[in-house]
This record gives sequence, C-alpha cells and structure tokens, in this order.
Amino acid sequence: MDSKKKRMIEESIKLFSEKGFHTTSIQEIANKSEVSKGAFYLHFCSKNELLVEIYKYYSNVIIEKISSIKSDTEKPFDQFTEQIAALLSLFKEHKEYLIMHVRDNVNLGDKMDELIYNIHKQAYTWISDQLIHVYGDKVRPYLVDMVIQADGLIGGYFKWIVIHDLTFDPKQLAQYITDKIDLIVQKVITDQQSVIFTYQDLKKFTNPAVHELIQQVKNQIERSGQPEDTEAIQVLEEEWNKTEPKNIIIQSMLERLELNPAVKETIQILKRQL
Repeated sequence: MDSKKKRMIEESIKLFSEKGFHTTSIQEIANKSEVSKGAFYLHFCSKNELLVEIYKYYSNVIIEKISSIKSDTEKPFDQFTEQIAALLSLFKEHKEYLIMHVRDNVNLGDKMDELIYNIHKQAYTWISDQLIHVYGDKVRPYLVDMVIQADGLIGGYFKWIVIHDLTFDPKQLAQYITDKIDLIVQKVITDQQSVIFTYQDLKKFTNPAVHELIQQVKNQIERSGQPEDTEAIQVLEEEWNKTEPKNIIIQSMLERLELNPAVKETIQILKRQL
C-alpha cells in the first residue's frame, strides 16, 4: 500500500476514535497526515470511501495475523487459543480501531453492507474451521450455534474493553475464552442438545454474494477465451468496488456480458443481486 494512503488511514482512525466519524473533517485528516486536501482526494473519493478502506485494511491485517499461526500444531485447542491471543494483541495495539467501531454507527449503504458481510463470513469460516479442527465431526450438527457462542464471547470482551478502557493480558484472556468455549461445546455434544440454527438458516451465506458471482463470471470468461468480455468484467468489478458506483456503467457491462452464452446464466443471477 502507498505510504501516504496508509498514513491517512492510520491518522483518520485516531481522529475518528477521538472525535467521531461525522465531526472529523477531511481537512483535519489531511493536516494530521501532513498531506494536502488535494492529495487526500487522489487516494479517496470521499470520507465514506476512506472508511470502507479502513475496514478493508484492518480485515486484511487480522486475516494475515491469524493465518500466521500455523495449523500443523499437535494440539489444535492450543492453536485456537494462540489465534485468539494474537487477535487480542492486535486490537490492544490498535485500540483506536475498536473505539471507532463502538463510537459511531455509520451507514454507508450497500458497499459497506457487503464489506461487513464479507468480514462476518471470514469470521464464521475461521471459527468454524477451528471448532472442527479441535472437536472433529461431532461438533458439525451444532456448528452454527457454537460459532455464535464463540463470536459472542470474543466480541463481548472487545466491547467492554473499549467502553471501560480495561487493561488485560491477551494470552490470559484468550485462555479464559477458549476454556469457556470448550465447556459450552463439550456440554452441547455430551447432552446432544437441540440445534437452534443450521447453516441453511444463514441466508446471506447460502445465497451467493455479489463479489462471489463476479469471481465466478471471471473464471467462466477465462475458460471461454473472450478478450472483450474480460475487459467488461474488469470494468464492472472496478465500478462496483467504488463507494458510489455509477449504475449506467454497471448495467452496460451486464448487458454486454449477457450476450456471452458461457456466462449468461450467472449474469442473470448477478443482475437480480444488483
């Protein structure tokens, strides 16, 4: 990432945590980052787009941090604990990011909704993979309920840490959290308790998201070998990823792509999603 862009992201997080998103001006962000207001607009179309980039930036940092804890440990439970400890350490180092989450409820429309959905799905995948790694197939019938419980424990501690400015030892807290998760999972499995929610209940997961459909079209076009369609899907993806995408460009690209029989069915699904 460009060093100026990274500096603006980091400085804006501090400002948003101190003053709030709505009361922080672009000029203040530029001043704090030691760049001109014009330089800000070279990197971000608006303050809304900056916020989307902040979420993207930190979600990538989190994924990299968790992925760095290898899955080949002899004790899967210890690996899960280490991953949660790494996550807690990361947020301890970047507390402003957590404060920003709690302080403002910012509605940026469909683009932010999709980003939050993606982050949510990544969290589900991470926790569910770890639960299966630790407990094996016997946890699968209860997987969604157990993910909700684990996510609630982790998220709950994050919220209380921010609101009350609590100090903590990441390793100690991570061990405490995984011990409680273990108690819950073992109790549910042993008692063969009733399932509350299943994966099929998670409609956002079972219905393909826009970004997944776009990737599917890209793969289909690659196999069909249509250079013009490759360019069209690239334009569509770039436009969709903008904070304020132009509908006329999106619709034009969809109409062009729908002419290709290899992707017609997927494009029609995509049109309904958009």
